[in-house]
Amino acid sequence: MDFLNNLPALFGPAVATLLGLIALDVLLAVAVALRQGEFSFYRLADFYESNVLPYLLGWVAFSAAARFVSVELLPEPLGAVFSNTAAGAAWAAAVMAIGRSVLDAIKELYQGV
Repeated sequence: MDFLNNLPALFGPAVATLLGLIALDVLLAVAVALRQGEFSFYRLADFYESNVLPYLLGWVAFSAAARFVSVELLPEPLGAVFSNTAAGAAWAAAVMAIGRSVLDAIKELYQGV
């Protein structure tokens, strides 16, 4: 139960970073769509389903599972190292994927300028 009580403290800054990048990605995608005259609220919902859910929820689920499994099944020093490494690697992968999407949107937005 201590693990569940500590979730906000464990994921606070990392979740804020991911949400900030996702918000930036959404704003840039909307700007690109408006510039190309292809904006649609339906596509915005598709973007949420394809970018927000897999990255944010996938990272939280993987990190929570890694922390829970490592604490319950591995000896103390090994469990802490594994859980922190796995959670950090999953977070870095999500940040890199969203970052690539942000850079692609910036490139597309300023392509003809």
